[in-house]
Amino acid sequence: MDYNTSRPLLIFKEYGRNIQKLVDYAVSVEDIEKREAVAEYIIGLMGQMNPHLKNVEQFRHKLWDHLFKISKYKLEVESPYPILEPEDVPEVPKLSYPKSNLRFKHYGKNVETLIEKAISMEDEPEKQQAFARVIGNYMKMVYKNWNQEHVDDHTIREDLKILSKGRLELGEDSNLDRLSRSNKNKGKKKNDYKSSKSGGRHKGHSNNYRSSGRSNSGGYSRNNNRNNNRNNNNNNNNYRKKRY
Repeated sequence: MDYNTSRPLLIFKEYGRNIQKLVDYAVSVEDIEKREAVAEYIIGLMGQMNPHLKNVEQFRHKLWDHLFKISKYKLEVESPYPILEPEDVPEVPKLSYPKSNLRFKHYGKNVETLIEKAISMEDEPEKQQAFARVIGNYMKMVYKNWNQEHVDDHTIREDLKILSKGRLELGEDSNLDRLSRSNKNKGKKKNDYKSSKSGGRHKGHSNNYRSSGRSNSGGYSRNNNRNNNRNNNNNNNNYRKKRY
C-alpha cells in the first residue's frame, strides 16, 4: 500500500497531489516545446480551482510563481512574468506561542500578572494591601464562575499566598464578596426590570378586558331597550284595533 506518510510532502496542499505529480513530470520532459505545453496545461488546471480569478493578471502571476515553487525551481520554461529566484522568496514567519505553566488554571494568566504587579508595590504597603484585596475579590468571582460552586475566603487567601510565594497575605477580616455581590445585584435589577415589563403587559390586558366588558354590557342594554320599545308599540297598536 502507498500511504501518504511515505509520499513527499505537498508544497501547496490546496492544489493537491496530482498537480504536484504533473509538475514533476514537466520537469522530466526533455523537449522544450512539449515542456512548455505541459506547463501551460498545468497553469490552466490550477486556475480552474478559482475560475472567477482565472483571467485576472495578478492571479495568473501568482499561479506561475506557485508553479516554479512546486518544482523547487527546477522547471525550465519561458514565463510571461519575472521568475523569482529561491533567495528572493520571503520566508514564512515562525510564530512563537506563549509558554507558561499556570499553578491554578482556573484563575488564568491575568491573576498572576496582577499578583506580580502587587508584589512590585512593596514601597507602598497600604496601596499594596488594597490591591491585594481587589485581587482576592477577583479570584473568588473567577473561582465561582469556573467551578459553579461556593468557595470560602480561607481557600482564596491560601491560594493568593501560594501564588505570591508568601509575599501577599490577606487578613481574616477581608471582605472578598464585593464583586460577587455586585454581579448578583446586576442580575437582580435585570430580573426586576423584566418582571416589571411583563407585569405591565398583564395589567394592560386586564384593562382591555374590562373595557371590552363594559362596552359589551352597554351594547346589551341598548338592545334590551330597543326590544322593550318595540313591544310597547305592538301593545298600543293591538289596543287601538280592539277599541275601534
